[in-house]
Formats: sequence, C-alpha cells, structure tokens
Amino acid sequence: YCPATPNSTGRSSWIRASGIDSTVFTPVELQCHDMPLNTFGYFIVAPSSGFSANPGGSSGHLCLGGTIGRFSNFVASSGADGFLALTVSALNLPTPTGSVSAAAGEDWYFQCWHRDSSPTGATSNFSNAVEVYFL
Repeated sequence: YCPATPNSTGRSSWIRASGIDSTVFTPVELQCHDMPLNTFGYFIVAPSSGFSANPGGSSGHLCLGGTIGRFSNFVASSGADGFLALTVSALNLPTPTGSVSAAAGEDWYFQCWHRDSSPTGATSNFSNAVEVYFL
C-alpha cells in the first residue's frame, strides 16, 4: 500500500516483509530494495497507516500513522547493491516510549527511510509501505 516516489536513482525504493508465517513468535525479515547506492537508512514501524506528503522537506511520503517507532539502532548503508535488510521480532517493536509486543490479530505497518539527493541538495526519501497481520 502507499506507493513510493522515485528517488535519485530514478526508481522508487520498495519494501518486502517475509517469514515462515506471521505469528507474533516468528521473526519477520524486512528488505528494502532500489535505494540509492551507499546511502544510510533504517526501518520504521507503526500500529496504524497514514499519509504525510514530503514530511520535513523529504522527497517522499510517510505512510505510517500514530506512534511511529524507529529501528534506529540498526542504521545501515545500502552498499553497492542499494539494499537493506533487518530481521525483527514482533515481540520487540520500537515506539517513542519504549518497545512493545504485537498481539495476535493486530496489523503493523513498516517502511524504510533513507538518505537521498536532489537537484537542490541532500534530502531523504521513503520506500513504499507494507502491512503485516500477525496471527
């Protein structure tokens, strides 16, 4: 849901969530593809969806709503492949006030934030977003 805007590569970065199943006890692997090369980024999470065009001067759109948590302890470079990956536990999701556990029957929303460039200078951008329903 919530398509991404093209980044400085001319493509839109996109996110994928995968795992054996989506129970709260099974880790979920997040992958962000088609990022600008050798740029920093990290994943964000929220218990609700939303839409904010170009937040903070970003070139992209924030597709999460409510209390947005950041996996900021896992800031990483996209490297020569323009790719980030992180395995997360639904029992330890970040929020602004600390970590929480997803409960069975809940939807959680994930997105990737990354640095980018534009004709006017440094900026940031977002991938599309993905919704994960936990059993």
